[in-house]
Amino acid sequence: MKYINIFYLSLLVVGALIWHFQSSLGKEVVSFYGFAENKETEINFNYPVVIRKIHVSPGERVEQGAPLLDIYRIKSKETLSDQPFRIAELRAKAKNWSEDKRGAIKLVEVQKERKLAEIDASIQEVQEEQRLHAKLYEGLTNIDPKESENSSFAERLRSLEEAKRLATATFDQEIQNLETALKIGNNPYFAEIERLKAEQDFEEDQKVIDFQLTAPTDGLIGTIYCKEAEHIPSYKTLISFYEPNPSLVKGFIQEDLMLQVAVNDSFLVRSTKDPSIAYFGTVTGLGSRIVEIPERLRKMPNLKTYGRELLITIPKNNAFLQKEKTILELQMQGGETSTRNGKKSIVDLGAE
Repeated sequence: MKYINIFYLSLLVVGALIWHFQSSLGKEVVSFYGFAENKETEINFNYPVVIRKIHVSPGERVEQGAPLLDIYRIKSKETLSDQPFRIAELRAKAKNWSEDKRGAIKLVEVQKERKLAEIDASIQEVQEEQRLHAKLYEGLTNIDPKESENSSFAERLRSLEEAKRLATATFDQEIQNLETALKIGNNPYFAEIERLKAEQDFEEDQKVIDFQLTAPTDGLIGTIYCKEAEHIPSYKTLISFYEPNPSLVKGFIQEDLMLQVAVNDSFLVRSTKDPSIAYFGTVTGLGSRIVEIPERLRKMPNLKTYGRELLITIPKNNAFLQKEKTILELQMQGGETSTRNGKKSIVDLGAE
């Protein structure tokens, strides 16, 4: 009886061991290297500036509002010297426009004088014909010369007088329009001249503007791309600024590993220096192509390997350093991903 109890007890122990072994085989942790990154902001301006003083050094931790750079803005000499030239050029064009208008007035006056002289000459011809016609009828008692005159010469004279009146009104109106344009300043170049003069006055007032660049948030100073007294052109980066703690981890899934990772999957991110420092992160980005894995993230640095880039967002209040090397762990069980901590087994993409 005692022998039977020991036999059954041994069977239970062996069964428990087999179950544990099978459970271990069904569970594996995929791990590979990555590195922590802080969000970087590059600061520049869309106009030229001069650096008066630098208050910080690369790697320095600063609080929001802390002074970074003393700067002053200055207009380039080319811009300032170009304004008087453009104004002088426009004034010359404005003068030519005014001269053209005066010339047009004189031309219309000459045309008016010539036209009226032509009409007056026609009137004189008709009047001369009328006088000659009247002489021909002198001494004739049976014909009234006045009746013939009213029926012919008078109508022609009225027509010529009307043509003279209309021509005079037309030319006078055209002259008046030209004179009005000159008088009220309709010169199209005047407005542009006034605009440039106002811009020139403004630029002279704003020629030098002192201001201070301050930290947008708490963070770390990255690279300083300028030096004191240096003239910096538009859009050139002055300084890079990092968040105080890394918020992203970048890794690479080796192309030989048939691993399906999707956005919103979870990874356990561990420090290579201190394994007790670990945080769960969420996949927020996946590369769209296969690239060469950086040497620092390979298990064998001298052996080129390729993979797909992976971005994991981690909590901001973490203890990682900028660019710190990390281990990314994705536990797999039964062909599905799991975020629970487990024993690492055969699949290993670079982490020891």
